[in-house]
Amino acid sequence: MDWVPRLVRSRAHKLDGATRALEAQFGRKPTEKELARHMKLPMNEFRKLSGDARAVGMVSLNRKWFETDGMKDVREIDVLADKRSDDPFRSVQRKDVKDLVTRGLSRAERLIIILYYFEEMTMKEIGETLDLSESRVSQMHSAILDRLRHQLEKREKELQAG
Repeated sequence: MDWVPRLVRSRAHKLDGATRALEAQFGRKPTEKELARHMKLPMNEFRKLSGDARAVGMVSLNRKWFETDGMKDVREIDVLADKRSDDPFRSVQRKDVKDLVTRGLSRAERLIIILYYFEEMTMKEIGETLDLSESRVSQMHSAILDRLRHQLEKREKELQAG
């Protein structure tokens, strides 16, 4: 009646055994490399096995997390993190940082900073987007960073003096 395939359960058992053996040997939790070496597996195969082994555990979402003084107990589903949605606090922080950093920059400069640091595009991709060469984007990026660094140093001196 087990919902986990035998092969996956077997691999999880082997990984658990190897982990316990190395913990006893080293007196600490073993690294992925040490486990892979002990199990005589290449890293890519070890990572796949490790990922499969994590799927073995099953938890009821209705299980009590802890009891409260009130009428309602806190259950597993009440404290389960939603990893698919963005954290609203982090989103607002990110927007504030973006606004602060890009304030006072020209449209092209603002785009370079936003595309590089917030959209994680490469200099080459930014150049293609803005119809500039990769080296020109890099030059502009360096100049923007120098100017921002100078502004931060100036503000820091003003704060220390005030």
